[in-house]
Amino acid sequence: MKAKVVAVTALLAAAPALTAVASAGQTTHGSWSFTDYTPDTAALAAGKALYVTTGRSDTSYCHGGRVPAAPQDVTSHRFRVPASSTLQLTGAASGAWGFEVDNARGATLVGAATDAAGSTVGLKLRVRPGTYVVRACNLGGAPTAQVSYRLASAR
Repeated sequence: MKAKVVAVTALLAAAPALTAVASAGQTTHGSWSFTDYTPDTAALAAGKALYVTTGRSDTSYCHGGRVPAAPQDVTSHRFRVPASSTLQLTGAASGAWGFEVDNARGATLVGAATDAAGSTVGLKLRVRPGTYVVRACNLGGAPTAQVSYRLASAR
C-alpha cells in the first residue's frame, strides 16, 4: 500500500512537467483563402517606385488602397496568438498579390508581394501573445489567393 501511495505521489508531482513539455512544442497550422475582385495595380507600382528612389521596400501593400473593395472580397483574416510563437506564412497566387501581417493597431510587421504568375512568397516572424491580421490584396493577378500558415510555440 505504501508503494502505491509513493508511485501515485510521484506521478502527480511529474504531471505539471509532462504538461509543460507537451505544450512547449505545440504547432497550429492551416490555410486561408482570399478573394479580391478589384485589383489595385497602382500599389505595386508605388512600391517599386519607392524602392528605386529610396532603396527601401514597401511592406504594406494592402494599406491605403486606391481601389475600394468589392462586397464579396475577403482580404483579411484575424487570429489570436496565445503564447510567444514563430509565425510562418506561404502565400500563393496567380499574378501580382501583396501579403502582410499587421498587429492589432494596424501597423504592418512584415510584408511582401508576388509579381509573376504562379509565384509564392514566404513570410516568417516571431510574435508575442496578442491579436494579428493577415492581409492579402490583389495587385493585378487572378481574383483568388491562398495562404498557408504554421504557428509554432516558442517555449
